Amino acid sequence: MLLAAATLPIAVHLSSAENISMISKVKQLEKLKNAIQPLKAKKIDVEQILKTKKCAGCDLSDINLSGVDLSGADFRNSNLSRANLKNTKLKDAKMSGARLNDANLTYADLDGADFKGSNLQGADLSHAQLMNTTLIEADLSTATANRTEFRDADLTSAKLERANLSHASMFGAHLTEANLTGANLSHAFLRYANLYKATLKDTNLSGADLSLAVMPDGTSPYGTTEY
Repeated sequence: MLLAAATLPIAVHLSSAENISMISKVKQLEKLKNAIQPLKAKKIDVEQILKTKKCAGCDLSDINLSGVDLSGADFRNSNLSRANLKNTKLKDAKMSGARLNDANLTYADLDGADFKGSNLQGADLSHAQLMNTTLIEADLSTATANRTEFRDADLTSAKLERANLSHASMFGAHLTEANLTGANLSHAFLRYANLYKATLKDTNLSGADLSLAVMPDGTSPYGTTEY
């Protein structure tokens, strides 16, 4: 009896310690949960986006905004991975730092939009309009841009590895220091394009129009005089 009585406080003490440890673990889990909550908390419905055209830093992955007019919208640093933006009008939109990997941007109007530093890996931009669009340091590796309009677009230091740019119109496009390793530029229209210091390793340029374009070494394959 004396022995049992002597050990009882110790058992109680151990039980309290276990409770404190459990409470501490729960608090740590809550803290971790709260740390990753903000991005999900910013998820906004389509109606609100159409009304405000503003959702910077939002989680909009898999959202369907096809065919709507979002000209001038602000989606900076938002997650639009796998979003359906087919036929969507994003003219002059603020898209810098946005994630658009595997997004559907076919036939979209992206003229004048700012995609600086955005992730467009695997995105489908076929038949889209990107005239005067900013794509500085954007990642378009493995993207599809078949018959896409890139006239006067700024693709300085952009990543275009293994991108499909066949039949794309890149008249006067800025491709300085762009990485076009393994890209398909067959039958692309590159007249007056600037490819100075661009990487063209294993790039398919068959049938491409390079008239008066600036090549990686600073020269032009057809000279400087139009004929």
